[in-house]
Amino acid sequence: MKIFLIGMMGSGKSYWGKYLSNQHKMNWIDLDLAIEEANNLTIETIFTTKGEEFFRKQEKEILRTIETVDNIIVATGGGTPCFHNNIQWMNYQGTTIWIDEPIDVLVSRLIDEKSNRPLIKDLNENELTQFLSTQLEKRKPFYQQATFHLNSNSIVTFNPSEIVTINYL
Repeated sequence: MKIFLIGMMGSGKSYWGKYLSNQHKMNWIDLDLAIEEANNLTIETIFTTKGEEFFRKQEKEILRTIETVDNIIVATGGGTPCFHNNIQWMNYQGTTIWIDEPIDVLVSRLIDEKSNRPLIKDLNENELTQFLSTQLEKRKPFYQQATFHLNSNSIVTFNPSEIVTINYL
């Protein structure tokens, strides 16, 4: 079983990845951390020195290494589903869960950690709200392709063992 957590930055993908993996005895990986480890650079440094295109290619390559891994929860980056047909690949490989939180919740979670996030580090609160709203509208067509659409209130009761897998012969 593979579960991919998708959603906006600040939606809690890493938090819920850890939580669900502990609750259900599954492995888990934070895709952004895996990219940092593979490049021995922070995400911010990758964006600054190598650019977003390089980052997105790395993201795709590292995501695809999960193909042979089972019993895993993957916390993806906010933009992961939107590039290189990643959402289709993740849906083919396993189950995708869109963690959908309101913009005001995302802003409250992100306002104090902006310096760690290259796309928002220089934005004030109003600019951050506008940025997240715009990003969500762009990303929503990808997020809406997820198998499940949950928020913090509903993911806490999510049980991966209840997922029904259909195999086509």
